[in-house]
Amino acid sequence: MSRAEPADVTPSYRTLDVPTLLFLLAVLIFLYTFLFIPPFVPIDHPGQDHLIFITDGKRIYEGEVMYRDFFEFLTPGTPLVYFFLFKIFGPRLWIPDLALLLLGLGLAWLSLVIAKKLMRPSLAFLPGAIFLAGVYKNQLDPTHHWYSLLTTTAALALLMERRTPARIAAAGLLCGLTACFTQSRGLAVTMGVGAFLWWESRRRQEDWRSGLKKEAWLVAGFLATLVAVNAYFIREAGLARFLWSTVIFVFKYWPKLDAENTLLAYMTFLPRFGSWREFVGGSAGWLFLFVVIPFLHILFFARYWRGSGKQPVGFWERPMLLAIVSSFMLLSIANAPTYPRLATNALPGILLLGWFIDSPRRLGRALTALLATGVMLVVPHAVMKAQSIGKSILHTPQGEIAVTDPVVFERCTWVQQHTRPSEYFYEAPWPITYFYLNLRNPTPVPFITPTGFVTPEQVADAILGLEQHDVHYILWSPRELDTIPDWAAPSEDHLGPLRDYLHSYYRKVKIFTNSDEIWERNN
Repeated sequence: MSRAEPADVTPSYRTLDVPTLLFLLAVLIFLYTFLFIPPFVPIDHPGQDHLIFITDGKRIYEGEVMYRDFFEFLTPGTPLVYFFLFKIFGPRLWIPDLALLLLGLGLAWLSLVIAKKLMRPSLAFLPGAIFLAGVYKNQLDPTHHWYSLLTTTAALALLMERRTPARIAAAGLLCGLTACFTQSRGLAVTMGVGAFLWWESRRRQEDWRSGLKKEAWLVAGFLATLVAVNAYFIREAGLARFLWSTVIFVFKYWPKLDAENTLLAYMTFLPRFGSWREFVGGSAGWLFLFVVIPFLHILFFARYWRGSGKQPVGFWERPMLLAIVSSFMLLSIANAPTYPRLATNALPGILLLGWFIDSPRRLGRALTALLATGVMLVVPHAVMKAQSIGKSILHTPQGEIAVTDPVVFERCTWVQQHTRPSEYFYEAPWPITYFYLNLRNPTPVPFITPTGFVTPEQVADAILGLEQHDVHYILWSPRELDTIPDWAAPSEDHLGPLRDYLHSYYRKVKIFTNSDEIWERNN
């Protein structure tokens, strides 16, 4: 395809031809080496955020209702995914890694579908390869970020070919599903698609009624999914409770979780020198996500501003869809741009990069060769590094798991020896053992911090849960719960009553190598 050829006459390439199937097979093998020890022992990874949502899904599986019986500030999409997987397979330890494998395959395939609408077929595999080798493998944490990116990418793929009413409505459904995983991204993507539809109507000189109908189809699809997924929880917990958890709490308390949820995130993720190899690798990743990807959007709009009159409308439509939606996604995290958030927003920007480098000019060919060479060098190095990491096998009633963190293995081993499955056990601040060892959180709060993220009412609910369930053991982290970080105000520390309860009714019986403690209830 010539770059000057209008996009609306571009031939539609088959999405499951032999090269595509071979590419997906390579993706499967690549991800498998990071996720499993043959044949099917899952590998634990340092990112533990997904254990919050897996624990939420497990609580739903055990009969509790989100927002009513336990707290969550995100919409219920991710816990529901794990709930349905538990209903099918039971709470098996390989479920998170299976989810990562399927997410990676889905994102790779969708990236290829979109790239074939933007680039020559010979180059269409490159954006997905860059994404998997340079971004996805570094964030193997199956949280709401990846699920909402999958639904966002599906919406983009659906709109890339044509914008008929049926496709716009279906894209709206996918945008609503995105909001059911990550409410801020869902709203941003919907606004981005709406802005693109407005731009397209203006460029094609359509009447205002036609443009308004397109926006109506988009919004109708968005609201339909949002209502359908959340209606049960709104009915059970009440609309006021649901809105307090997913809207008011997010604005009022979420920035108090840690410094990464504020503008300090810009400084938190600056590359730090440990060794030259780590510094160069970290700097390359930081520059790509924090500088190159955002700059690509500015470059695209500048190029459109200068050259919009020189090319037909069809030439700009597909990259414009990517650029506008991706820009809205980046704006939605501009107040707290952490490395993981930028990574899970990067795929549309990488596809836009593919559109830029698909050029007969010398610079385009050089960049293509450089990026392809980089992928081929990164893949074997990353696989060998992943395989060389030390692992300890944890045996549980829910299966085996290869644990890469010695502290996590030490903690789980001790707790497993002193508890029984389905027993109430309180782990503060971060939930790890609940899923791994089939234990139950006795409180309605998934985790606690001394930074103001947890309200006084939630602290009181946590104490009430400990009392009602007569919890025998508490895992306490003094370095995280007894020390207030420099950026937080001491007045925001609401954990005093919980500390008093701990010291009044429990005694310290174990200290782990990272200084975390086990407290046992007094007889």
